[in-house]
Amino acid sequence: MEDMKLQHMLRSKWFIRSVMACWIVCAVSIFIVFKNMELIVHGQLYSYGLIFSSDWADPYRLFTWLIFIFLGLPSALSCLALAGTFFKVKKIPEKKIMVPQKLKQVPAAAKVESQPVVRGAPKQVEKDSDGAISCPYCNKLFGRALVMLDFHDGKNQLVSVCPYCNHVLGNTNEEKSRTADFHVAISK
Repeated sequence: MEDMKLQHMLRSKWFIRSVMACWIVCAVSIFIVFKNMELIVHGQLYSYGLIFSSDWADPYRLFTWLIFIFLGLPSALSCLALAGTFFKVKKIPEKKIMVPQKLKQVPAAAKVESQPVVRGAPKQVEKDSDGAISCPYCNKLFGRALVMLDFHDGKNQLVSVCPYCNHVLGNTNEEKSRTADFHVAISK
């Protein structure tokens, strides 16, 4: 349980912010201390008999600049990272890798249920002047009837069906209208 609390504390924003702030304060302190040490070398040691020579001054200058770079670069990046923790950033949606999945086999016994075809007493199908068709069974208006195969009498034939109640409106082979939206082609 304590391990969970420790992990939670180590991953919290405030812990990360305090570590970065501590690093920046230490880096600035090291920079100030090293700058004061350099002032001792280039200021006070000459009064004690230090003689300037490029043999020792060039490597000293090189190492001094390397120390400043190695302190300055992480300090600058830590400042940017610390400032970034105080601003809200929109989360970028992660890319999801699509893995192909195997299709489940549908059992052979599964059947698709459909609405039964309603057969009623043959009534006259009415058409409005707009071309709308009125179902005599449910009295709903529609623009185009469904065409289905009817196997009821032992032979297959195309029939017009109401799209709302599945009432058989008539045999399409018998329909000889110019305004019909379908045509039946019978091949022998």
